[in-house]
Amino acid sequence: METENKNQLYSNKILDAYVVLIREKYPDIDIEDLMDETGIGNYSKTGHDAVTLSQAQLNRFHEHLCMRVDNMKIARQAGRYAVTPQCLGMIRSRLLPFAGIRRACGVMVKYAGGLTRSARYAVRSIRKNKIEIVVTPHEGVKEEPFQCEIRQGYFQGLADVFLHNELTVSHPECMFNGGKVCRYEFSWRNSAFPLIARLSWIAGAAAILMFIVFLFPPFADMFNRLWLVFPVLLFLGLGWAGQRVKSNAFLRSLQGIHTAREEVFHQVEVNAENSKAIAEIGQALGLEDPDACIFDRAANIVGKKLRYDRVMIMITNDEKTILSYRGGYGFTAVENIYITEYRICLEDSSEGVLYEAYRQNKTMLVNDMAWLKRKFSQSRELADRIKPRSFIICPIEVDGAPIGILIAGNTVTHRKLDKSDTHRAMAVAQQIGCVYRRQKCEKQQGEFKRQIVQLQKMEALGVLAGGIAHDFNNILSPIIGYTDLCLAMGPEDDKMLEYLHRVKIASGRAQDLVAQILAFSRQGEKEYIRCHPGPIIKESLKLLRASVPQNIKIEMFISPDLPPVMADPTQIHQLIMNLCTNAHHAMLGEGGLLTVRLDELQVNDSPLEETRRLLPGSYVHLQVADTGHGMSRAVMDNIFEPYFTTKTKGRGAGMGLPIIKGIVARLKGHIFVDSTVGEGSCFDIYLPQAPEKKSKQRG
Repeated sequence: METENKNQLYSNKILDAYVVLIREKYPDIDIEDLMDETGIGNYSKTGHDAVTLSQAQLNRFHEHLCMRVDNMKIARQAGRYAVTPQCLGMIRSRLLPFAGIRRACGVMVKYAGGLTRSARYAVRSIRKNKIEIVVTPHEGVKEEPFQCEIRQGYFQGLADVFLHNELTVSHPECMFNGGKVCRYEFSWRNSAFPLIARLSWIAGAAAILMFIVFLFPPFADMFNRLWLVFPVLLFLGLGWAGQRVKSNAFLRSLQGIHTAREEVFHQVEVNAENSKAIAEIGQALGLEDPDACIFDRAANIVGKKLRYDRVMIMITNDEKTILSYRGGYGFTAVENIYITEYRICLEDSSEGVLYEAYRQNKTMLVNDMAWLKRKFSQSRELADRIKPRSFIICPIEVDGAPIGILIAGNTVTHRKLDKSDTHRAMAVAQQIGCVYRRQKCEKQQGEFKRQIVQLQKMEALGVLAGGIAHDFNNILSPIIGYTDLCLAMGPEDDKMLEYLHRVKIASGRAQDLVAQILAFSRQGEKEYIRCHPGPIIKESLKLLRASVPQNIKIEMFISPDLPPVMADPTQIHQLIMNLCTNAHHAMLGEGGLLTVRLDELQVNDSPLEETRRLLPGSYVHLQVADTGHGMSRAVMDNIFEPYFTTKTKGRGAGMGLPIIKGIVARLKGHIFVDSTVGEGSCFDIYLPQAPEKKSKQRG
């Protein structure tokens, strides 16, 4: 029983404000049913002075009521009803305005303290027209945030009572926001209403007293009855003056409400205009060509639609190491020269405001240029060149991670930017991020479709080539067999033997061709061994030098002691011969330089480039580069397709590079090409290093 009494901290009367609110605003709610549901079945039967509610019961009541009315802020609204006559009492509520703010706060604190044992209320004077109320919970008691909200509503209701004093309530310290206590400060201006009201009641009481006195005969003849007129007139005059003071206070309050309403209407109109502009920006950006860069166009649309003097968009590279200019609006020709080359290195430490906004992924509003130059010295040069009056920096995000920043500001317009501009910039940055993400996905989908079509073509062509190769191999078998028989049967000095030898050599070449076709169609199985590509490449280049013109110089850079790869030596030979032959054909006539490099490469977690995403590991890197006529982007997109060729008739059938790609794929490697028209081409092949041999362990 002692523990139960200890847990009961609140009087039932603390629920009166909720009950009054429910009856007025939510009459459909059955109060008794609500009380039973939350375990407060004795609300209407227990005396209000008894302390019968625990913290858990009060929490349950508040939670269930919020769910029923779908209003999580109902506590503050209920608190204002605590000052009504239904809760405070008719006499107390009537006399409260005449008591003065200090006495009224004391009365209210005493009243609130009588309803709870969970906290201690204290009133302290700060200065003449300012006091504070401090609420400190008792040790072992854990209040909830809604109890602070109900107190705020409670004190706001008190401010409504003293409207003629223009009483304001602030909450500088809250125990639910890191404070030790809940502190409420009251400040007001002096008003003549309490004094006038008191004098008015005194005059009224004097008039009633004189009227009673004049009814008795001894006093009736002593004084003229006209004396009764003076206290009555004084009572009426003072009453009129008091009401005048209250009316003026109400008028000022109504004017404030009217001003606030006009500001709200204006803000609604601004928000509607901003929403329309942002929707138009999103629609305009959505009409962009997926292959086009959206940033320059986005900057122009933002500057024109939202009326900013300058707009700049900076985007990071794929490695997230550099933040560079990608689009702008409103810059002069001189400013453009500086802006287009502006870079921010993200790997080094920096103090620039743009760097901080990107790194912290935080929107920043800057209206004070002097403060900017003092705090961010690295932003001084940019500010001196553009000379902004104010600007906003907003991160551009894709999938929750920043990819760049949007900077919008004014250099000529005197209007300072505010929160409305901040919200607009954030919405626009979100639109840009969404469009950028959509375009990136569309490009990836297009690339995937192209790769699928390419694979389907290669698969169909492989099936066809495999069938033809098998049939051709069947035809070659009797030719080679009968040729060998003729060579064995004929005399050694017969002229016919020379021709038969040529037939056999040609048949051998035909067999090699069949083997290549089968390798291309993936029907020829190869046995891979640990082989060192360096000696094979050197031998292949020796054979190639004899057929290369003198105006083509061959340079070879092969690193010593390279690790082996798992491959067929003939495939390595085929790779280097095909690539070097193509380079030789690209430099016919004018000549040039053919460079062959072979080295080792270690790939860590970070990829080499966007197009060269290799898995981490050790690779042998083969590079064949020439200074020939090069290739356009359209040609590069098709060089690995079978039978695609730009060579003249008789120089190639368009099967060399597709076969090379097939070999590299079978070796689990990667091939990349880079070329510029008029400057040459470069092929890079990455082959995974062979795993180390496992040493045999003897038992």
